[in-house]
Formats: sequence, structure tokens, C-alpha cells
Amino acid sequence: MSIPTATRTGGAEPCPVPSRIAAPALLGAGRAHLAEWNLEAALAAFDAAVRQWPDDPIAHYLRGEALFLQRRIEEALASHEAALRLGIDRIAGGRGQAMSGLVPGDFGWMSHMLRGDFASAWRLADADRERRRGTAIPAWPRHMRPVWDGGCLWDRRVLVRCWHGLGDAIQFARYLPLLAARCAAVCVEAPAELLPLLRPLPGIDELVPLKAAECDRREVGCEAEIEIGEAPHAFRTTLATIPAAVPYLTADPARVAEAARRLAGTGPGPRVGIVWASGPWKPERSLALQSLAPLAAIDGVSFVNLQGGPEYRSWRDRGPSGESDRLAMSDPGSADDLVQAAATIAGLDLVITVDTMVAHLAGALAVPVWLMLHFAADWRWLMGRGDSPWYPTIRLFRQTRPGRWEAVVEQVAASLRRLRSGYGGPPR
Repeated sequence: MSIPTATRTGGAEPCPVPSRIAAPALLGAGRAHLAEWNLEAALAAFDAAVRQWPDDPIAHYLRGEALFLQRRIEEALASHEAALRLGIDRIAGGRGQAMSGLVPGDFGWMSHMLRGDFASAWRLADADRERRRGTAIPAWPRHMRPVWDGGCLWDRRVLVRCWHGLGDAIQFARYLPLLAARCAAVCVEAPAELLPLLRPLPGIDELVPLKAAECDRREVGCEAEIEIGEAPHAFRTTLATIPAAVPYLTADPARVAEAARRLAGTGPGPRVGIVWASGPWKPERSLALQSLAPLAAIDGVSFVNLQGGPEYRSWRDRGPSGESDRLAMSDPGSADDLVQAAATIAGLDLVITVDTMVAHLAGALAVPVWLMLHFAADWRWLMGRGDSPWYPTIRLFRQTRPGRWEAVVEQVAASLRRLRSGYGGPPR
């Protein structure tokens, strides 16, 4: 979903550019502490900067990021408002200069989403788009750029771009049939590996593989465009109106049958897919495979490797091991092959995963998912909930302290023992 990088409160007068900037040493120290997830020390540094330079918007913004990562949401929003009031969007580089890089976008927008106040998030996004109107779009990577101009899409030929990660594209693919019902035509530009899963969705007129060179919407006969993650904004989605019916993706039947034959020899107990590592850009989402040792001690469970990327290749290349801290898992192949991964997941009783694409794929297929979340989990999982309004089959297990996975794994293991004791057979 496109996340605002700059906003201004409605009706506010332009703020003067601040004349004093907090000492680089204090802000640099706070940024360094944030990078190490030493949130208390980071907040102390930013507090000191705000005390010494109360008119510096960058100090207020970074203080808000530290509070946001601590999940002190109301205080974070107060710092966000102070940064806006003091003119952060009028300094060179704006919020982009202030951001630590630890929060993937504007924390004010995410704060509203975390607490389920989608309407306030949309107001910030609207204000951000109005601020940008008539100005050149920054030369950001395309996965960071806004696409939708806020205009009406209904009864127009619309190009839907999937420029963010695979997880985002899968999560928001639920909106494609809704767009098709209101638009004159819908063309979807998506990574090639995702096209087979999108093809069965009703109402898509054309699928275009995403390439390194960007296509102009007019090349595919479209009048308007939107990034797929902007669809909830276009529909003014609220918690009550999330299109949460699953499954909305389906696995190829022939591949499902093939996967079922491979899984047939895994044993009589529940078949459980495992993913322990997310992408390297958010290492705090991942845990070491050895941390899942408590699961290996549960008898009568057949584990299936659903890991993708370098972690899968490293696991495969190590080969069988008798180490007691490693799960014995069958190997259906890397989850990077989405068609194969979907077929494998469709034959499982459960997927246990960190926050990565597999969680979205399994949720979209209506397969039960136990999702292990790090302390400052993404906005889409909200706060204080053990379920997800986006996916009825997902159950959430959350860290209570940054970096501490032990309690999460213990809770998952206890739940898996209960599942094993009441297991009634594989899915049909």
C-alpha cells in the first residue's frame, strides 16, 4: 500500500522554514540507537534534542518514530503533529530527510492504521496527495512512488500496477474483482511468477508481466492507473468493509494433485509448513531455524519446508543432519515458485511462518496460518489482536519484547501440541 511520505494538516497555513536544526551529534546518536533497536536510548537522545531545539521538526519527527516503534501511538501522533506544525515538509528533503529508515514510510499514517482508524489514515493520504499536486514526483524507486492521482476510477479503463512486494500484491488482489465490477476494464501489471495465480480472478481483461522498463498506461489502452496497494484507499475501506472472504486465490488442480502425492508419504499426523526467515530488508521479522527446536520435540507432526530465497538454498545445501535443534522437514522445493508453493500449501493442515509472502498466500488460499510477529509488526496486523481482519484463517503470535522469540515459539509449540492431540486427518 502506498504510504504517505509527507502530509500537512487540513487548512494549516504554510510554516516558515525552521532556522535552527538540532545538533547532528544528538540526532546521529538517536538514529544509531534505533538501528540497534535500542529504543529507550534512542528516545532519550531525541528527547534531549527536542528540549534543546524545540522548534526543530526533524527532532520531533525522529522522536515520533522512536515512540511509534515502542507502540506508544498517541504520543507518536503528537510528535508527528508537532513536526508538521513546525514545517518539516518545507525543509530540503522534507520527511525523507528525517526518516531513520527503520520505519518503511510515514509513521503517522501507520499509527492510524495500527489502531484501526483507517479513515484518519485516508485523510493523511489525501492531504499528502494534495501537497504533491502540481509538483514533480521524486525519482524514487517505483515501489515507493505513488501512482493513483485520486481521481475517480469508475467506468474508466484502469491499469493496476503491482509495484510493491509479492505479499502486498497477494493481499490486495482481493480488490481486483471489485475494481472490475466498477471499471470499464481492468489491466493488471504484475510479476510474471504471480500471473498464473491472478489469471482465474473474475473481471481481469488483460495481464501484463512486470518488466524492468516501465510501461505507459496508454500502451495498454488505459485511461487511469493505481498501485494495487492503493485500492483500499480508493474504496475508502474501513475495518468493517474489508473484503475478507477467502479463498480468493486458488491453486492449480493438477499441481495440487501432484503435491498431494508427494505429501502422502509424510506420515499420519498434521502436515505443517514452516517459514522462519523473511527478506533481508527487515531482519527483525526473521528468527534462526534453531529457535524452532521446541517444535521438533512434538511427536506425530510432519513438517514441510516452505522457505524461499537464500535461506532455503542454505538449508537445502546443508543436507540431512542429526542435530537435535533442527526440524526434520520434507522438501517440496523453494517457495519462490509461487504456483508450486500454492499447490503445496493447499495440501497442508497448517502453515507456521514469520511475516512474509507465504503468510499472505496461505491466507488467500484459506489455509490456517499461525503468524509469528516481531514486536513492531507491520501496520496491516494492527495492535492487540490475535486475529486478522484481512484473513479469517490467520492467528497471530506476537513478541512482547523486541528480538525475543522464545515466548512466541513456546506459545506456538503449546498450540501445536493441542492441534496434534485433536487431529482428525488431512484436509480434503
